[in-house]
Amino acid sequence: MSHIGPGRFSPMVCPLAKLGRTSPENYNHHPIRSSPAYRDSPSLDYTSRSTPDPSFENSYLKNIRASPASIDEYRLSPSIHQHFSMFGESSFSHSIRCSSPTTSLGRTSPCLDQGYHTLVTPSPPCPRDTVKSKRIHHHQPKHNNICVFDRLSDDIVLKIFSWLPSSDICRISRVCRRWEVLAWEKKLWRTITLSGESISGDKAIRGILRRLCGQNRTGVCSNVEKIFLSDGAKVTDKGLILLSRRCPELTHVQLQGSASLTNNSIHEMVARCANLHHLDVTGCIQISCLTASPTQLLLQFLDLTDCSNVDDQGLSLIVSNCPQLIYLYLRRCVKLTDIGIKYVPSFCSQLKELSVSDCTQVTDFGLYELAKLGATLRYLSVAKCDQVSDAGLKVIARRCYKLRYLNARGCEAVSDDAITVLARSCTRLRALDIGKCDVSDAGLRALAESCPNIKKLSLRQCDLVTDRGVQCIAYYCRGLQQLNIQDCQISVEGYRAVKKYCKRCIIEHTNPAFF
Repeated sequence: MSHIGPGRFSPMVCPLAKLGRTSPENYNHHPIRSSPAYRDSPSLDYTSRSTPDPSFENSYLKNIRASPASIDEYRLSPSIHQHFSMFGESSFSHSIRCSSPTTSLGRTSPCLDQGYHTLVTPSPPCPRDTVKSKRIHHHQPKHNNICVFDRLSDDIVLKIFSWLPSSDICRISRVCRRWEVLAWEKKLWRTITLSGESISGDKAIRGILRRLCGQNRTGVCSNVEKIFLSDGAKVTDKGLILLSRRCPELTHVQLQGSASLTNNSIHEMVARCANLHHLDVTGCIQISCLTASPTQLLLQFLDLTDCSNVDDQGLSLIVSNCPQLIYLYLRRCVKLTDIGIKYVPSFCSQLKELSVSDCTQVTDFGLYELAKLGATLRYLSVAKCDQVSDAGLKVIARRCYKLRYLNARGCEAVSDDAITVLARSCTRLRALDIGKCDVSDAGLRALAESCPNIKKLSLRQCDLVTDRGVQCIAYYCRGLQQLNIQDCQISVEGYRAVKKYCKRCIIEHTNPAFF
């Protein structure tokens, strides 16, 4: 329509109504109709529905191509509507829009017929294109939004969870229902590991056992075998008693730093857990003894480091009730004397490793008693036992000739005589710490010639050692892996000798010239 005045519109006659009619024979010779793509298009096969006038359609297409006038200035006349009603106006416009080659090139293509779709207002995309896009979307993978972790099998997920500490397993059980089921599988709770000062040992143990054993008081977790508390995670007598009652199959228990534990809870645990083999109560300062009745314990590993209340009488009770001990550590048990040390070889004849470091009341007489262990003893530490001298170490060297590790650091009364006897008797020695001892180059030469397989050697604060002694060690002990020469009178020549002969040796030093 064209605007004439306010509120008035004049009807405009579409030029299609004035188009002439041509012969039907020319219908099939139209350039668009004769193309194979046009004839084979199913969207233009509207003749099966009704048969329109071919002369009209041919004239319509011809004059539209030649008409320069703007399309928006015309309106279809009733006669045109009458012809369209024979096969449906909507279906015709729909088929032309979807199938005409001009659709892909746009309205303004100068070389192709623009067709009927240019006479109407812009319409939504062709339904056929929509179907194609839907099909493409349909063939996309359906699992794009699925987490890769969810595709793993339960066995693999359990294997991954097994590397996590117990506190983290408790947290991940809240992620989803599947993780909750897997996180509380019994195979994951054979070992309970709790570490960190923010963790309350009693509360954590109570919650874990309630989930594993149930709410009843008689529930037993036979699958729990090991529990390790460290780095500030502490437990009291109440938590330890609950643990021993609910987990009678415990074999390894580590309770480091639980200063509030007493002998009563330890006694009940060792009495109920008959299969206990490993017990570490480092830093439990109130523990003084370890007894069990009526049978003996099966303990093979016992660590009483920093249990300052352990005395000679307590040690005698411990070793008498644990005759199968193989590893015993009594570091900084300052109340121990030679009287308590003599009970160790009397009851624990299979002992391989013993440490009495910082037990300042132990003397050479205590070493005389320990020498009764003979060839069984492989590891001995008497560090900072300042009353130990050459006499005690000579006896140890002659009797315990299979010794592999000796720590005599801080025993200032030890000299080259003891080192020479030690080197000739204990040829299997692998690690030796004689820091701050009265050892010189002569002792190092004897050590290098008799113990060529030594791997670790510490000479820290040995003031009498020079480059010559270090060069002997480097030349004979080619497999040396670690050497400590801090605060020694070693120059660059000694350092270069070690680097030359011991290719893989790590040197600890304080000389800035070596950097």
